[in-house]
Amino acid sequence: MDCEKGNHTQNETLCKEKEREMIMHHMMVISKSLSMLCDCFLARAHDEDDDPLWKRFYRIQMSTYLIAKRNLEVSAPEGDMVHDLIRDCWSEVKDYMENSKFGPISNVDQWFKTIRIDFPLDVFDPSCTFFRQLEHPLCQKDTKNGGQGRTVSF
Repeated sequence: MDCEKGNHTQNETLCKEKEREMIMHHMMVISKSLSMLCDCFLARAHDEDDDPLWKRFYRIQMSTYLIAKRNLEVSAPEGDMVHDLIRDCWSEVKDYMENSKFGPISNVDQWFKTIRIDFPLDVFDPSCTFFRQLEHPLCQKDTKNGGQGRTVSF
């Protein structure tokens, strides 16, 4: 089979299936890695909050941060700091959820994905290369805040 040279014979379908399998395998590895890294930084922080909404929010936000990092590389102090940023944001999110005049949120996971935390990522940092730097919002400087602090959007 000559998949790599782009041979357009009867093997083309087999080549595409093999490529799809490789992509799916890669996605599963990334998913497992994200889950393990999230668990690791929860454990490092001695975070014993059993609120299922907190855990869902944390996993969504930490995964968002980690995906923006090249090869999911993150140092222990960096991961701890990101955990703390997410935890600080969680208090605001939880307060909003408890005091919302609009009633309960119907799809919490989707809503959690819309909340943007201004993580400390720099467009000129070569480690922020998983996405194209200028197209992904995680890799853009926050001009309103001078690149400092965090932004929570509701």
